[in-house]
Amino acid sequence: MLGTSTKEPAMNAHAFAARTAVIALAATVLATVSSPADAIERLRSDLNRCADVQATVQRQGAVILRYPSTRVPDYFLYDRYVSGLSQCQLGEELERETVPAADTASCRVYTCKRAEPKFNDELLFRF
Repeated sequence: MLGTSTKEPAMNAHAFAARTAVIALAATVLATVSSPADAIERLRSDLNRCADVQATVQRQGAVILRYPSTRVPDYFLYDRYVSGLSQCQLGEELERETVPAADTASCRVYTCKRAEPKFNDELLFRF
């Protein structure tokens, strides 16, 4: 029909509050679903056998390992150690490291480190 306009009825305060509550609930559900369900495990590597440390990392996927500093008394070092590349973020790569364990001074584990460029920067500025 020409000349007539159809207006939607104005939303009353009750309808507005209900719609806002639904949106807030949906956002909360999405945030809960997208976040990890379990907290990352923390472990003292120096109090556990190397095989147990490695098995825990494999089972959990990622673990915070703590161990005492060899240079500073009563000071602990820690980092996040992972089971594989799937635990790293985009732009990171696996790097092999060692941590002290109860049965060895150098237990092999992996951590994620920022990937360095795979080309030589000097070649870019040579010409």
